[in-house]
Amino acid sequence: MDTTPLITLSPPAGRALLTWNGKQPPPPLAVPSAIEVERCGVGDQLLIHGENLAALVWLLANGYRQQINLIYIDPPFGSGIDRARRVRLRGPGPARLIPVAEVEYRDTWDDDAYLQFMYERLLALRDLLADDGCIYLHCDFRKAHHLRCLMDEVFGAERMLNEIIWFYPRGGDGERQFNRKHDTILLYARGDRWTFNYDAVLIPYTRRQLARFRQEDERGRYYWNVNPRGERVKTYLRKPGIGAYDVWTIPIDAALARDLGYPTAKPLALLDRIIRASSRPGDLVLDCFAGSGTAAVAAQRLGRRWIACDVNAGAIQIASRRLRHAILEDAPSSVGFSVWRIGDAAPALRGDAHIRVTHHDNGVTITVEAYTNPLLANISQTLPDWRCIVDEILIDPAYDGVIFRPAIVDAPLRRTTQVRGVYTIARASLGASLAIKIVDAAGGEAFTIVSI
Repeated sequence: MDTTPLITLSPPAGRALLTWNGKQPPPPLAVPSAIEVERCGVGDQLLIHGENLAALVWLLANGYRQQINLIYIDPPFGSGIDRARRVRLRGPGPARLIPVAEVEYRDTWDDDAYLQFMYERLLALRDLLADDGCIYLHCDFRKAHHLRCLMDEVFGAERMLNEIIWFYPRGGDGERQFNRKHDTILLYARGDRWTFNYDAVLIPYTRRQLARFRQEDERGRYYWNVNPRGERVKTYLRKPGIGAYDVWTIPIDAALARDLGYPTAKPLALLDRIIRASSRPGDLVLDCFAGSGTAAVAAQRLGRRWIACDVNAGAIQIASRRLRHAILEDAPSSVGFSVWRIGDAAPALRGDAHIRVTHHDNGVTITVEAYTNPLLANISQTLPDWRCIVDEILIDPAYDGVIFRPAIVDAPLRRTTQVRGVYTIARASLGASLAIKIVDAAGGEAFTIVSI
């Protein structure tokens, strides 16, 4: 029997320790219950809806200890802001934003609570990380100094590889201090060896740089004989570019954040670079603060396996939609994923759908006639079409009563496009019952089962 504690502590000898009021080791944690609720395709990727410490404990207890090759986390920044969801209505014409009273994301902390929260999760993440794995922690100026000390304590200062600066030149223009236009990403290794794919993130030479290498020696190698300091030294063309720096200029993808309705969504280019640099095809990538799912989408497209977790039902909805697109459109033959609910994760707010099912010789036609969400009741009468607030309609034509397996997926990513609302299913595809799931832009859901 494995008697390894779910979360272990490393000997602190020789390490500087960060102290705060109430600092303590993680208490003994019971392994939470878990149930698979949805499956898209066939594969072992996991999208977990639940509190992330509970999810990490469940992973440790179910064979993932030291099995994660790469971890990326984008935890709360301690911004002091509780973000309320805003709904962007679907359809052509000017964008319309509707505020929703429900708070979707809380980011108000005192330092003691924040540090204890992160300490417990970093210890669990360290125990999940493979011996040759790496972890990237994404933060900003508010907590970067505290988190670097905490990472030194948990992983060891000698395991710190890089402090990466992500520069994003856009947004407001402050007049009381220098403009704050960068985040910090701390990169640590678990052990004394790690994956770093130098060639995968090379900065290609420009035409002007390549033009310098115009002299050829007796072995057919090209070089230039004046270096940038003006010294006459042969510099050979040995590779197609130069090594990537630790300052990255990657623009914020405002269009992506707008279409997803998730203002803190990170650009795909950022996670693409991280995953290319620090993992290989087939490696396992973990993000336990998944948000809109950018890390999982990047991993899916790059042929990595992944696990993503978020406590917010709306984040799981958005990540699921993006991942289904990545599988069904970008790479239809790639492996799928399962959605699991861990512990006492709060379900999505219930919506109300009016659905008509028409039987005919060849099968059935499903028509969604109306949809409402209690959060949007005050604007429902002003909408030209119920489809303005619906993000996706999913249909499992042979629902088994346990796991929802959508075979019809109507989930446009662009806000200018609306769901169709009418679907015909051939009789050969039907089971004894079918299930229809409607997800709206405010995070609500309606789930309807129809007997055939």
